[in-house]
Parts: sequence; C-alpha cells; structure tokens
Amino acid sequence: MFVRMKYNAALLILSVLLQSYSVSGFSSGAPTSQCGSLTPGHDLAPLDNSMSPFNVQIGATTVSSDGSLSIKIGSPSNQAFKGFMVQVRDDADNIIGSFPNPGTSGRHIQCSHKQDTVTHQSSEDKTSVELTWSPAKFTGKIKVLATVAVDYSHYYVKLESDLVTVEQGDSSPEPEPESEPESEPEAEPEAESEPEAEAEAESEPGSQALSSPVFDGCGQDKSCFGEPAGCESKSTCDYIFSWVRKGDKMVWEGFRRGSGYVAVGISEDPKMGNDVVFLCNQDGVAEYANLGKSAPKPATSTGGVNLISTENKDGNLYCKFESDLKLDSSEVELKANTEERDYHLLIAQGDGKLSYHGKNRIFSGEPLSLTVIGIAGAGSNLLLRLHGVCMIAAWIGCVGTGIIMARYFKQAFPGKKVGGKDLWFQAHRSLMMMAVLLTVVGLILVLVYTGGWHYSAEFIRKNPHPVTGLVTIILAFIQPIMAFFRPHPGTTFRGIFNIFHWSFGSAAFSLGVTSIFLSAYLSAVQIPAVGYVVCLVLYIIGYVAVHLTLSLKDMCQNKAPTEVHPMTTNGKMTDMTESDDVSEKSWKLHRTLLLVFIVFSFVIVFATSILVLV
Repeated sequence: MFVRMKYNAALLILSVLLQSYSVSGFSSGAPTSQCGSLTPGHDLAPLDNSMSPFNVQIGATTVSSDGSLSIKIGSPSNQAFKGFMVQVRDDADNIIGSFPNPGTSGRHIQCSHKQDTVTHQSSEDKTSVELTWSPAKFTGKIKVLATVAVDYSHYYVKLESDLVTVEQGDSSPEPEPESEPESEPEAEPEAESEPEAEAEAESEPGSQALSSPVFDGCGQDKSCFGEPAGCESKSTCDYIFSWVRKGDKMVWEGFRRGSGYVAVGISEDPKMGNDVVFLCNQDGVAEYANLGKSAPKPATSTGGVNLISTENKDGNLYCKFESDLKLDSSEVELKANTEERDYHLLIAQGDGKLSYHGKNRIFSGEPLSLTVIGIAGAGSNLLLRLHGVCMIAAWIGCVGTGIIMARYFKQAFPGKKVGGKDLWFQAHRSLMMMAVLLTVVGLILVLVYTGGWHYSAEFIRKNPHPVTGLVTIILAFIQPIMAFFRPHPGTTFRGIFNIFHWSFGSAAFSLGVTSIFLSAYLSAVQIPAVGYVVCLVLYIIGYVAVHLTLSLKDMCQNKAPTEVHPMTTNGKMTDMTESDDVSEKSWKLHRTLLLVFIVFSFVIVFATSILVLV
C-alpha cells in the first residue's frame, strides 16, 4: 500500500509539472505549429471576423521593395486583448518579407524564414500593437493577416488589411565620392593594409558568403533548408537543399562544403525510417529507401528522378535534379504526394558510402508544404536533452551520494532520527526515491521524443546507449520493490536480500554512469564530448577517492563491515557489530567528506547539464 502511495505521488507530481507546462506554454506566444492556419489550438471555434472590433491598419497602400510598411493592430475603442499573431502574405498565400523589430509586446517566431512572423511575448492586456514590415525586395500584391485573442475562448483569426502594392525600388548603391582617395597622401598605403589583415584574421571558417546557385532566390523564388540555422539568407551553409515546383515536377538543388555526398529525405515524421531519400554526389543523383536507423538501400524509383547538372566548384559539391510530385518506392510503405500532404525533410551530409548519419544531419521542425515557397526551420531536440539532464541528476546527483550514505554513515548520526527512522536511512531512501522519480521523468521525455523503440542492431553496435539505459531503468524499478519486501535483520533471508540488493544497486549505478558516458557520442544531441567526458571522469575519480578514504579509515579503526540495511522496520539498528558509543570526533572526517562530495557532485551535475543543454 505504501509503495502504491509513493508511486501515485510521483505520478501526481509529474502530471502537475506537465500540466503546468501545457497551461503556460502559449502565454508567451503562438507555437510554430500554427504558422499555416494562424488559429490558436484551443479547440474552440473562432469568432466572426465581420463582427470584430479590431482592425489591421496600414501606413500606405503602396510601398517600395526596399522600403518599409507601418502596421497597427487595435480597435477604435481601445479594447484590450491578450494575444496576437501577425504575418504578411502574397496572392499565392506565401509568407513574405520580415519584421525587423517585433515591438515592445511581441517576439519573432520563424515559420518559413527568419523574422517572418510576430506573436505576443506575454498574456498581459494590450490595446494595440505597432509593427514595421520590410518586403525584402519582393514585388507584387500583399496583405497583412492578424489573429487577435481577447482571451482563451474568444479570438478572431486572419483579420485582413487592405491590399498593398509593393513596387520595385531603386536598389542601386549610392556612388561613392571619388575625391577622398586622391586627398590621402601617397606615402601611407602600408598603414591601411593592417585593418584588412585583421579583418581576414578575425573571419572564421564558414562565416564568409559562398558562391553557389543553390543560394539564389532562397525564400523568394524557392524554398531552402540548411545548416547552421539562418545560413540560407547569408549564403554560409555547411550543407543545404532547395526545392521549387515547376509544373508537374519538383526541382531540387543540393550543396555541401567539400566533397562527399549530401542527401535529402522525405518523411511523414522527423525520424529516420520509411523515407524516400535523394542522394547527390560527384557521380550524379540516386534514390534510396531509408528503412530505419541503418544504412539506406538503393530504391526502385518510380519518382521520375532526372539529373540536370552536377559540379564541383572551389572544392564544394553542387547538384540539381528533378523528381515527380508523387514519390513512390517499393522498398518503403511511404507513398508521398507533395501536392496534397505536408512532409518533414531530413537533410544530411557524409563522406564515402551512404550510411546512418552521425552529427551532420538536420530535420524540419514541422511538416512542410513542399509546393509553398519559404525557408524551413530545424526541429528541436530539447526533450532529448532534458532526458539527459534528468538522468545525470538521478545517477550522478542522487545515486552516488545515496550509496555512500548507506555504506559508511550508519553510525555517523547516533540518536538522530527523522520520522521515527535513522537520519542516514531517511537520507538514503529520499535520494534513491528522487533518483527513481527523475528516471521516470527522463524515460517519459525520451519516449515522447522518439515515439518508441526504433533502434536497429547496427545503431546499437555503434553505440549501445539505448540498451544500457534500458537495463539501468529496469534495475532502478526493481530496487525499491525489493527494498519494500526486505526481511527483518537476523532472519534466514536477510543475507540473501543483502546480496541481491547490493548487486542490483551496484549494477544499476555502473550501467547508469556508463550510459551517461555513451551519450557523449550520440549524434542526436551533439554534446561537446571532450568537456563532457572530462567532467564525468572527474566525478568517477572523486567517487572512488571518497570510497577509498572512508574504507581505509574504517580499516584503521578496525571497523567490521555492516550490511546494507542493518535496521528493523522501525529504523532501529539492531544488528550492528560496532560499539554504539562512538565519539563525535571520530565521525568528523566522514561528515566533512560527505559535505565535500555532495557539493562536488552538484558542481559536476551542473556543468554536465549545461554542456547537454547548450
């Protein structure tokens, strides 16, 4: 009964945490999942726009392509509202331009390209929102769309502004004065060369704009998705794909720095498996079937793949090819119809033979309409990183200290009890229960992220982290159940219990720390491996040092070993072999080392968690 109450309490805490997240999530703005519809996900019907007290006012009905447009959202009666979401779209319903400044009450979110959408940053009442929009060299007809939420239940969706015409502006640069260079003394050219040398020294690899057709018209004439984030508009991507519909064909362009291959996968989800993949290399383009976390296999293509061009310029790979709008391969179940459905894109680069990708891969955060032009945003692996933080806090922050408490501190706090039980036991049990709770939370996070067990034998051979982690979790669940049924001291089965409890606990801790080590080399999180491993090695050294120090001290004092839980159900130590009149002075080193180790463990947990999250 007590165990059930403990687990019910743990589940209650977890549900409260998750519920609080979901309740407060949209108070800081709309999610990117609403980019297309601009409709709050409140499962309620929007109000009639014809009855809306709010309107979208514009500063002009004609604007230059290199100019800006003033936008104001509000009502003549200054009626308050809590939330909003604003975009500018053209006649084809493509998101156009950007908002350089989101205003005092707004923040940017990226729907198809950088700074293309503004939403609220808090749910505080506001009576108006003023924004400035830039066409980014677009020409044509546009209109401003705004969703205004009065409160959770009452909102107006896609309130429209008057039509605005964006005309071609004068983009030619202003002529520079020619008289300035002539006025400088001819004897000082060497002094001017130093800043140029400094600028060249300061430029980092990957920061300079690249010359490739793949970058031409990104976000305006075709859709683009590259790595790192935001590289599309700067022409600085390490690897990138672009795509645009041309009649009944989809035209693709791929690029990567250096030689090797660059590949794009079309998928129903952001995970590898059941995908159609196009691969570009020096030899041209080929279609593959991605069956899971293993090497993709050549596919029998019915997607009309046709190479247009491929080149290697300045040591970088570029290719251009076309495919049908409907993609079908007999090797996978996916029958993609890019005209009717949205799909995730998975992009990767590699060297040599196509295989399961390491760190050089990205996936779109949301399903994309491949026939709509824009710039895709990469997906988030925050849940996976939070999973790692939970496991680090559980097995390094809690379990290590709990083991040391049970092994060396049974007599360190004589006569001190909490809730009728010895202080050391309550501390040990609390730490282990916290570890189990954090492990449960971490398990839920990784299952939500992965959608279940999708690891192939090849993936596990390369990194057995999923297997060692799973065994660790199973052992973690067995331990509290075993402890609940422990026999009384002195009974026949107490010795057997001690052996199993110690064995399972040691195995769980060893595998838990091993799993944390292996996570340094998981491509999905891309942890800075050197700093991460150094922190973990320091923890192991500190953990072993504490064990050796306390064990040697016990040996010097001729202490006999005690069992893991030498206590009755009332928390009384009944089968101790040591004298109970141990002086306070003899335990000073124990308590000091314990305090130092707790602080040390906290520092390691904090440092490794930062490395996981950044």
